[in-house]
Amino acid sequence: MDNFDLRKYLAEGRLFKEDSKDDLQTSMGKDVSSFKSDLSKYLQVPKVKAILDAGLADGDTNDDKLPYTPTKLAVKNLIPTQNEIGFDESVEGDINDKYNSLKGILQGTPNMGGPIVTYAGKYIIDGHHRWSAVFAANPGAKMDALDIKAKSGFQPEDVLKAVHTAIALELEKVPSSTAKGHNILSSPKSYNDVLAAVKEKGTDKARKVWAEFNYTTDEQIAQHLTKNLNLISQKGAVSGAPDRTDMPQTNADNTSSQTKLDALATGKININKPF
Repeated sequence: MDNFDLRKYLAEGRLFKEDSKDDLQTSMGKDVSSFKSDLSKYLQVPKVKAILDAGLADGDTNDDKLPYTPTKLAVKNLIPTQNEIGFDESVEGDINDKYNSLKGILQGTPNMGGPIVTYAGKYIIDGHHRWSAVFAANPGAKMDALDIKAKSGFQPEDVLKAVHTAIALELEKVPSSTAKGHNILSSPKSYNDVLAAVKEKGTDKARKVWAEFNYTTDEQIAQHLTKNLNLISQKGAVSGAPDRTDMPQTNADNTSSQTKLDALATGKININKPF
């Protein structure tokens, strides 16, 4: 981006005579998977990167703003925006308490190492597996969230693209991740499968915590987890939800989710017409 002067292009009236804005507008209209692929290519084009980073220089300082609020949201009311949620990642912490989070989850005040990212108080943008881990153990809990305010005309898919763009401009890449194990959104997990996981991977440390909440046997724990995992399966994802690999990773490379959202909140990231 260092070798491209946006102000010079604007002053000369050249930027909007070229094809980049049209290509970008076309990409914004694509599904998340195709947009992500285009975004990876745009990172190699200084001019397009400059347009994406010029939300405050497009003649409207408000059109690109996506403000957010730190809050707590009820787990049971949230809806996934990705079509893959892995069984392993959903139950691992609940049956071995590897992250020392189980007691907080069962108490209804989980500490999952940082807030998830949501949109309009309803849609999960990033943090699906932290959410599913809490839901599996206690759907009645409330989670810390950075909730992006609803924007007129913006669907969850549009917000996924916006967050992808903010991440890409900060990290100079488009990171991705994969779900582990059986996809609980594609089909329910059987009680026998859940019980087998509890018996194989459960720890005495976790069993002691479960016992504090009157789940004193592996069978009781498995029954509880199975019921809640099936509720997640029934909930499903929003229409057109992408695979896990095409979802934004706001804390990739151990960076802060909040820095990406701060860029969106100011309107710095160009996510809306005009480009």
